[in-house]
Amino acid sequence: MTLPRIALIGAGIVAELYAKAFERGAGASFAGVFDPDPERAQAFTARLGGKVYGGRDDVLADPAVDAVLVLSPNHCHFDDACAALASGKHVLVEKPVAASIAEIAALERAAAAAGRVCMPAHNYIYMDSVIRMKRLLAEGRLGKLASLWILYNIFHSAELAKRYGGVLREVAVHHAYSLLFLAGRPVSVAAQQSHVHAGTLETESQVMLTCTMPGGALANLWVSFAASDHTADPWTVLYKVLGTKGGASFSWNDALVEDDGGPAWGITNYVDSFHTELSHFATQAIPGIAPPLSTLRDAREALAIIEAAERSIRHGGAAQHVIYD
Repeated sequence: MTLPRIALIGAGIVAELYAKAFERGAGASFAGVFDPDPERAQAFTARLGGKVYGGRDDVLADPAVDAVLVLSPNHCHFDDACAALASGKHVLVEKPVAASIAEIAALERAAAAAGRVCMPAHNYIYMDSVIRMKRLLAEGRLGKLASLWILYNIFHSAELAKRYGGVLREVAVHHAYSLLFLAGRPVSVAAQQSHVHAGTLETESQVMLTCTMPGGALANLWVSFAASDHTADPWTVLYKVLGTKGGASFSWNDALVEDDGGPAWGITNYVDSFHTELSHFATQAIPGIAPPLSTLRDAREALAIIEAAERSIRHGGAAQHVIYD
């Protein structure tokens, strides 16, 4: 079987994690890369082969390219994904998929019109332990869901945090789509934020969301750039579900290595998730064998959860109904 040829639009930090995935073999062939910095693009092709493209449109005009990874700056994601779909390419688009729910809905329509896959890069749920957790819940083996916890504590210096913006839209969106994957839609959200990096950051460095689920369960989503957890049983990134007949938990600390490439690059579960996600895109979604584990609809609903949290923060932490279209 011919492997799909995939090109990158953007060669920044996240692209490096996908480069690792290509190097391991993910059921895809690396076609090339465009980046405004030609030297950065050349560094990728020196490792992976493929072409250095002179511009985004050169990537999209290449008939040898079957699909693209949209890894450009956040504000470019929507336009780049739309252009790729219009050119007949399948798309894996980094989060945030777009700036608004309306833009994500427009991407859904564009993908349907083009007859192409547009898959959000929701890598956290492409971990075997998270998939197992979903299966146990779906099969009823944990009983009725009582509570769900997704916790993230990874220190980011003020300099690094400034690149990302606030933790609510940068990281908590991962928690939101994970919640949708595991347990479905929350009814309402109450949220609080804090500024531990006060004076050096304009955006929040910690946020807590308490989500009320239809059956009465509570989902607690916590994100902090302010401190790492150095205790004996660290909550670096922890998923935990508790039901009336059982529970399941998963820690990113299961396997750690030394890698100073980024704040979480030594966490093998995190790095491996890019490989598993890319493999699913290339070997399952593109050939139509299986849909993405998380879809553009999920991306819309995850953003609806984040918007409810933003409204809650503006109203002093009062619970807000999540508005789904």
